[in-house]
Amino acid sequence: MMVIIFVIGLLPSSNMAAGVFVDKRIFFLAAASFATGTEAYVYAGHLETLAHDLGQPVSTAGQLATAFALTYAIMAPLVAGLAGRFGRRPVMVSGLVLIGALNLMAAIAPSFGALIAIRFACGLAAGLVGPIATLAAAELAPPDQPGRAMAVVLSGITLAFVLGIPIGSVVGDWAGWRGTFVYAGVLAFGCAALIRAVFPALPGGAPRRLGAFAEALRPAIAGPLLLTMAGFAATFSAVAYVGPLVTAIAGLTGSGIGAMQALIGVGSIAGIVLGGRMADQPGRRGFLAGSFLVSAAALSSYSLLLGTGLPRFMILAGLSLAIIAGAAALFSRTPVIQTRLVAAASAEARPVVLALNGSMVLFGQGLGAAVGGMAIDVAGLPAVGFTAALAALVAVPLALGLPAMAVAAPAQ
Repeated sequence: MMVIIFVIGLLPSSNMAAGVFVDKRIFFLAAASFATGTEAYVYAGHLETLAHDLGQPVSTAGQLATAFALTYAIMAPLVAGLAGRFGRRPVMVSGLVLIGALNLMAAIAPSFGALIAIRFACGLAAGLVGPIATLAAAELAPPDQPGRAMAVVLSGITLAFVLGIPIGSVVGDWAGWRGTFVYAGVLAFGCAALIRAVFPALPGGAPRRLGAFAEALRPAIAGPLLLTMAGFAATFSAVAYVGPLVTAIAGLTGSGIGAMQALIGVGSIAGIVLGGRMADQPGRRGFLAGSFLVSAAALSSYSLLLGTGLPRFMILAGLSLAIIAGAAALFSRTPVIQTRLVAAASAEARPVVLALNGSMVLFGQGLGAAVGGMAIDVAGLPAVGFTAALAALVAVPLALGLPAMAVAAPAQ
């Protein structure tokens, strides 16, 4: 994946499609998203084995996602606010190197307590990567296409689901769950070297004032931020436990789980393409609301497919369709929401607002993992899908209640 991005990035900027001009340097930023997206859930396909080896129930082991996500959610806006004054390249490289080192430490963690502490630290380091990469993409984009530029960065996360995380599951088949962390660490180091070698130097901005954080309270910004949190909370109530769910529904393990994880990436690519096109259009409240309805239908399938007694090929087909549709709905929202935020925020506040949106992504993931764990403890694995679907439905009226607005380009 990094080789592909490297080759694309060396080409001159050109039209990807009629009327769509993309600075090739933006593709290097997708590598950073690929590394962070992979390391966030690289172990998920072997969660049950990890839990067994460390003497924890699956619902407790699932809180590794909560530790990473909540740390990112709380600290990323502060980290981005402080780091936004420095050059984009050294900040991202520093974050990726830290992530690489921490994942190698995770591979030799002697206990669950040590591992969860490392995941807290990874969440802090990721705050140096995601928000800064998104901001750099908006800064490099043509004035009328910030949504498409940020969608390119987001595509790194979709590729993490297509390639990065499934490869981690395959690595875990022969190297165990500890090997998945080694793989994630090496990948982060490689992406750091790529960014350092070929991404151009971009200056930082002015120091951020408290007023930048206060802008998040405005309805035009707070509403989209809440939608981001709600969408990822609903999805990750189930996806944080994708390994046990896929095993229970379809009897797949290891590489088979990896294949199902790859379908998340397939759906997310479709969602990114759709969302990137919608993002640079006037406000799309109906589109956002409809995407949550699709999410609810897809997520409920995780419960509906358990214990149905259907032929295995029908179960696999239904599960595959649910995974693809759910991922497409989730990721189609992200470019639309990011573009609304960039249009609504002042130039000074944009780094912090984008970091807050990244925080809502991770806060939603952490909240979802916690909610899914509680559902398992209370009613067992079959309750996870219905719980996630209910969370998605709650967001529909919020999406319809967003203030109408036309998309505006950021000041260059």
